[in-house]
Amino acid sequence: MGVGKLLNPDKTTRLTLLLTALLAFSLFLGGCAVKSGLREFEKAEAPQVRNAPEAPDRLARAFENSVKNGGKFRFTGWGVTKVQKRKTDFYTTGSYDKEKGYLLDVQVFGHRYRYYRWGNDVYISEKAKWRKIEPTENPREPFLDFEGLLPVADKAVRLPDGEVLGKKCYVYQIHLNSEDALRVAESIGIQILPGNAGTAKQYFDGLEMKFTVWIGKDEKNGENFIYQYKTETTMPVPKAGSLYQEVFYKFYDYNSRTLNIPAPEEKITPYLVRE
Repeated sequence: MGVGKLLNPDKTTRLTLLLTALLAFSLFLGGCAVKSGLREFEKAEAPQVRNAPEAPDRLARAFENSVKNGGKFRFTGWGVTKVQKRKTDFYTTGSYDKEKGYLLDVQVFGHRYRYYRWGNDVYISEKAKWRKIEPTENPREPFLDFEGLLPVADKAVRLPDGEVLGKKCYVYQIHLNSEDALRVAESIGIQILPGNAGTAKQYFDGLEMKFTVWIGKDEKNGENFIYQYKTETTMPVPKAGSLYQEVFYKFYDYNSRTLNIPAPEEKITPYLVRE
């Protein structure tokens, strides 16, 4: 199987905590034989929190605004997954334009890949040359799956307000257990325990997640976008101890006039490998 099929970006644009956690779970399901057990989150000074009865409505409006009006933006992100001494990570930057496509730069397993999508055409580059690959699915709205968190939004607490690149933000955090995660998965149509569900469930039952999201405060001017989110996940892994995963994304320059994805004739055609 070619690298394009393994790392096709249309399989990774669903920016939800569930997919990243489940990916890590599948990667390490058959890991080395070491003592199993659930690792707790590393202890840190707890931020001041308060009840947030307004959270479901405020989050719903922010998620809807990001889907409907976040037509263009830049983003950067990283993730790390640890199972005992094993560690995998990724780093990514890119630009998204709903009417055109996206540019995506990813470093994973020590290798750098670049993706480019224009309409239904998808290309991948490992070095200077580009190759055309087959898209696996139609482009999705990047923030659509965040709405799957709404069934558990009543569990959100409010953290101290924050700021992301000059944008003042409300900060909310939701703690999820395995039952909550199943509810979220069902709401966005994901089968979370495929295959041998009985075997997987005993490990999935130990899952804990923290989801923290920064949303813009300036709702009056339509800038209540998602500006940042972070997930932290722990769960036991069969024969591989426990898994800890952290994923972080930042979104900025919404609808910026300076964000222009070049056409294929400019970006791709001169460097395209003909096969």
